[in-house]
Amino acid sequence: MTELDFFFYPQSIAIIGASDNLRFGYSTTLYLLNSGFKTYPINQKKKELFGHPTYNNIKDIPEDIELALILIKNDFVLDAVKQSIEKGVKGIIIESAGFAETGIDKHVVMQDEIIKLCKESHVRIIGPNCVGITNFSNQFTTADISFDRMQKGGISIIAQSGVLGNIFLDWASSQNIGFSKVITLGNKIDVDEVDMLEYLERDPETKIITLYLEGTKRGKNLIRTLKNVSKPIIVLKNGRSETGSNAVKSHTSSLAGNDRIYDAIFKQVPGVFRVNNFYEMFNIAQVFSTQPLPRGKNIAIITASGSLGILACDLIEKYGMSLARLSEKSIQALYHVIPDWVSLKGTIDLGPSLFETFNKSIEIIGNDENVDCILFIYSVPRWPLERLNIPVSPLFRRLKKYASKLGKPCIVCAFGSRWVYDYLLESTSKFNIPQMRRIKEAIKAFKMMHDYQKMNN
Repeated sequence: MTELDFFFYPQSIAIIGASDNLRFGYSTTLYLLNSGFKTYPINQKKKELFGHPTYNNIKDIPEDIELALILIKNDFVLDAVKQSIEKGVKGIIIESAGFAETGIDKHVVMQDEIIKLCKESHVRIIGPNCVGITNFSNQFTTADISFDRMQKGGISIIAQSGVLGNIFLDWASSQNIGFSKVITLGNKIDVDEVDMLEYLERDPETKIITLYLEGTKRGKNLIRTLKNVSKPIIVLKNGRSETGSNAVKSHTSSLAGNDRIYDAIFKQVPGVFRVNNFYEMFNIAQVFSTQPLPRGKNIAIITASGSLGILACDLIEKYGMSLARLSEKSIQALYHVIPDWVSLKGTIDLGPSLFETFNKSIEIIGNDENVDCILFIYSVPRWPLERLNIPVSPLFRRLKKYASKLGKPCIVCAFGSRWVYDYLLESTSKFNIPQMRRIKEAIKAFKMMHDYQKMNN
């Protein structure tokens, strides 16, 4: 058993502050009590919750408890921690807020007393001021989410923010992005990003780690751990401005520090890539999670819009990648497939012939030894798709076939209305092809994958 497994695979759980009222803790209580996890609700005012008997105190539970989940008002948390330690739990998740992040002296003192108990007992604590853990492999969660709308995948998240962890998942589920584990750390009185990076490095279900960081209290340990992690890590660090840095302390009581120092750290650690927003973070993570690493930096662009192809060329040059130059053999083969007005000097702009020529074109392009990555920029509007009932699934089935067969990563950039985007997403998700709106993010993903591949050769 790996250290900290009890947070992700608990054998028994006590919910301190379990509730059947529509308040904080309601959804977590309802889910865990009706799941397959051995769960004991603690509520001093009710004899049962959702048909399950309650207990007045964690020490009243006749069974051993591995994990205590605390959902009560901050004034009562210290006693709950003491009782959980006396019960012999291995781990505690404190979701309650109102501690050092408030800046109020008595709340800072409460947090310090919990830290002292943690160090003396060696019981591991996540939080306070978080939503804890979500594990997609066994569908254990302490957060307010529904697995019915989520996909399992290879991306794991370490987030200092609490509720933002739920927002990540809500948005990602709409994009059909799959996750392995989600960890929200809050004020980090004990378990922090260093601990979780080490855990996810050993986790076989995690292919790529995304880290949302506000600040760190163990700078040297973080640098050492980042260097030792063999998996790609995508980092979003906030608090870049003075205003943002000041706001960090009131959020999770962390010191953001000088952003230039963090930037220098991330740049010098191989396999760590910094992004600017959550869309970049998860779109790029999905590419790492679902696609093979490219052998080189040559990107082939297939599109029905020459203008979008030119924009992609500008971005390819900006990020130090190269536009793939097809071999003469491939060019001659394509001329037997495509109309004579299609240009093959740069991007492959199939224009109105896209649906007729794509399948044969992608076979030729995918097999070209000068092509390392494939970017398919889709720009057909809604009305012909809807009125003519044009299926898009065959396009992506073919794209997946050659990308997988030849070990070349591919990304679809979808332009148009939300209807078009969702119409395509149904097919791209089925074939495990990442889809995004921004060409820039696609090129950055290929660039990061190329750099990561070079580091590991």
